[in-house]
Amino acid sequence: MAQREPCKPPLRVVLGTASVGSAQSPLAKITTVEDLQQFVSKFRSRGYLDIDTARAYPVGRGGTCEKLLGAAELRLSKWANVSTKVSSFMPGSHRTKNIGLSIERSLEALNTDSVDIMYLHAPDRATPFKETCQAMHNAFMDGKFERFGLSNYSVEQVEEILRVCEENGFVKPSVYQGQYNPICRGAEERLLTLLREHNIAFYAYSPSACGFFSSKVTRSSAKDKESRWNIASPLGAKYSGDYFQDPLFAAAAIVRQMATRYGITGHAAAIRWTTWHSELGAEYGDAVIIGASKLDQLAENLDILEQGPLPEPLVETMNSVWEDVKNLEKGPRFSFV
Repeated sequence: MAQREPCKPPLRVVLGTASVGSAQSPLAKITTVEDLQQFVSKFRSRGYLDIDTARAYPVGRGGTCEKLLGAAELRLSKWANVSTKVSSFMPGSHRTKNIGLSIERSLEALNTDSVDIMYLHAPDRATPFKETCQAMHNAFMDGKFERFGLSNYSVEQVEEILRVCEENGFVKPSVYQGQYNPICRGAEERLLTLLREHNIAFYAYSPSACGFFSSKVTRSSAKDKESRWNIASPLGAKYSGDYFQDPLFAAAAIVRQMATRYGITGHAAAIRWTTWHSELGAEYGDAVIIGASKLDQLAENLDILEQGPLPEPLVETMNSVWEDVKNLEKGPRFSFV
């Protein structure tokens, strides 16, 4: 197959950092400032400036990712658009005081006065949305962040957040971060329409389906201590529970078989479909979030992004397998929680 000239992806490209942080987290693979320096330098050298993190990263040692990102040596505040997410996974996380504390701790760890996007990482059903939105509005007015984001909220919850913000004159969310890839397209049904109506960009995480299209991912991955699919961790149990189904394994195999005809891996096909052929668009400010656990993996994923559109027969195959699996009762959803 002829080598393509690199081409700039149509979507914004964001560096995901869930694998960054304390070595005491089994999910952290980049654990030193020196390794992280190489990581972000590689990303920046390709012309990309957006970095995504969260107070909860890495799972099990939340806050240590932000601390590494805030290291003075990285000088991220000088060149990067850093975004983070407030603590959200305990009842009461979104009470006024707790949102304020989470934001202050994030900014202190990141060694900055403000970030690009401050997300609510997931709904806190124990706190009224009005109180949550008021707290986010106050932080926005204090200059703590440029954009208000939501992640892992249902369509109905997004609608309610928008209603509360409009009725009370609060800053409205302008970014939604959710799961989206060739076999996780539920956002297309109602969510994307709602977001377009309110000028809210969609930032896609897991654009490669967490590597599910790779032949290396099998049911035995659920017991691999080094795998993100390891059911011993809550996150791994969730991912394997959503993806490890016979129809999805069959869909991935069909895509891999067709992709091989063009000298393309299943993993590359998934990333390129999400970036070049999905319902996401530059005109909406949409983005793909690319993660990696090693420097060479990051370089490979960026290379894949820049390889451009897929052959049309492969795109047709990928759209066809979605038709086969989209009505599964249980499967990956745009809202992870």
